[in-house]
Amino acid sequence: MALSAMRFEPEGPLEERVARLEVNVEHIQKDVSDMKVDIRRLNDKIDGFDQRLTAKIDGLEQKLTVKIDGADQRLTAKIDGLEQKLTAKIDGVDQRQIARFDSLKDVVTALAINMEKQFGALRSARAFDRVWYLLMSAALLGIMARAFKWL
Repeated sequence: MALSAMRFEPEGPLEERVARLEVNVEHIQKDVSDMKVDIRRLNDKIDGFDQRLTAKIDGLEQKLTVKIDGADQRLTAKIDGLEQKLTAKIDGVDQRQIARFDSLKDVVTALAINMEKQFGALRSARAFDRVWYLLMSAALLGIMARAFKWL
């Protein structure tokens, strides 16, 4: 027993369905055009924010460069002064002590002791340098954290 094929009959006329689809497409096009306008506004805001942030970073870079250069000059002057003092002390001690010591062993021992004393002064300068670099790094990280709103 064979069944006859069912006939397809649309629920409503085809023209009404097409009209409904056209109305829906118009709403979708309007929504898409609104979204494009919003995206353009956001692009303008982001560009303005980028320019302001770049200007702030450039200003901070210049300030830090000036401060670092000043600190570098001061530290260079201090190190040069310390080097001159140490050279003068080594030269003066060597001449006086060589005249007093009888043997080469005594001269070498005295020289080693003097060098230890003078390098102790250099170690304190190195410690100061390490503290200075640590402070500079911490300041830079603090500025970056504030700029990128990590804090």
